[in-house]
Amino acid sequence: MSDMHGRKREKTTEEIIKARKEREVVKIKEYNGLVKKCHQKIDNKEYTEETLTLTSLILQWNPDFYTIWNYRRIILIEGVINKIKGTKGGDEEIQRFYGKELMLFMQLIKKNPKSYWLWNHRIWCLQTMPKTDWDGELVLVEKMLSLDARNFHGWDYRRYVIGKMKELNKGNEDEIKKLIDKEYHFTTLKINQSFSNYSAWHQRSKLLPDIVMNMTEAEKNKVALNEFELVRAAIYTDPEDQSAWLYYWWLLGKAPEHVLLYGAYKLEESTDVVFAFNDNIKLTQSPQILDKNDKLIKGDLHPLWDNQEIASVWVYSCKDKDIPAQLKIDSLTILPSSSAKTVPKTPMQCDIKLIKRDTDINRVQSQLQQYHWEPLSAKMYTDPTLKDQSSWYTLDKVKLLEEEITTVRDLLDLEPESAWALQTLVHFLHQLKLRSLNKKHDNLYKEMLTLLDQLIVLDSDRVQRYKDLSKLNTYALEIFK
Repeated sequence: MSDMHGRKREKTTEEIIKARKEREVVKIKEYNGLVKKCHQKIDNKEYTEETLTLTSLILQWNPDFYTIWNYRRIILIEGVINKIKGTKGGDEEIQRFYGKELMLFMQLIKKNPKSYWLWNHRIWCLQTMPKTDWDGELVLVEKMLSLDARNFHGWDYRRYVIGKMKELNKGNEDEIKKLIDKEYHFTTLKINQSFSNYSAWHQRSKLLPDIVMNMTEAEKNKVALNEFELVRAAIYTDPEDQSAWLYYWWLLGKAPEHVLLYGAYKLEESTDVVFAFNDNIKLTQSPQILDKNDKLIKGDLHPLWDNQEIASVWVYSCKDKDIPAQLKIDSLTILPSSSAKTVPKTPMQCDIKLIKRDTDINRVQSQLQQYHWEPLSAKMYTDPTLKDQSSWYTLDKVKLLEEEITTVRDLLDLEPESAWALQTLVHFLHQLKLRSLNKKHDNLYKEMLTLLDQLIVLDSDRVQRYKDLSKLNTYALEIFK
């Protein structure tokens, strides 16, 4: 009897299963004995060749046993390196020991190419050995990536090696440029071999800012256009692979998310003014409520509901009998929920609209009394890492978004059930809305809602996310009509 690959299938019987279990029990007992013996020797500070051999045997069984790797490093330092350091021929002897460690890595990495502890040990060796051949390391990792082009440990190690080579060539701009250009072409090679190589796309995103650093504006824009051409080829070749889509999103950048005032409303037969934002914000000062003659109306501010500092909906209970007509908020007094969101520099203001009194308003008003707002002294932190990823080129972002939206729509004509294409179109439409705030976006909202309805049907794993986005867009469409 043979299996689907043409290999003979072993007939499994109770006797065979029993024999396997017995062999496994023997192996487990042997393994546990080695571990126990190693622990004892380390406790006794026996940093000898015998203890080092014990760690080798254990790691042959289990390359991910990080405690044994730590023991091994202690033995190497205390039992070998410190004893021969400074002696005649000591550096050569130390280099020889580290060479053995690198050979051990090559043996074990075949068992588990994605072992964190193996890669960590190799990096430790290279950092501590007398002489390191970084060119040789680059050749080695290139060979390893030729066997498994998507091994993210290999790519991470490659970035480490490139970083070290850049350090060695510090001040030699020509050599550094050659190194970066070579790495950039290497990612092109790997991407063209397989568009689904996420690690190669990621490496490319890390290299691009350095690639274009000394280019003219026109040269940078040409590079950007070439990147868009490459990513378009990838999404049309395999629309269901996420790697190119994620790079596509990165390449177009992310528009700043502005904090917006949705509006302000006065409840009929009530002294309360309700105003809302598109974000949970903090206020360092109370807003101004003015009557039709621009006279300030005094009152108390309350967050809705129980958080006394942060809310998206706020209630201002007027103390005067004057009819509120306008709301004004100094933008500098608004603190967004995160540094990823921005506040317009100009003051926020809007007319106060009259709405009908809700039947439950008395209950709400009684609850508000316990949520009294107090002025804050906090300041907004600006996260320097949250900059626009597309700032390295100067192409018109609005025009670019419109062109790429057309590209994705055309792809959907061919692949109408591509979840990634649908998600990307929603994302690009949202980015277009953010980058053109002064325009009406009714059609954009409607298209996004239609796309989200399709995604709810097609992508069951993310249904709740799409429903939440749909609610937000429906609400925004009603607010900004």
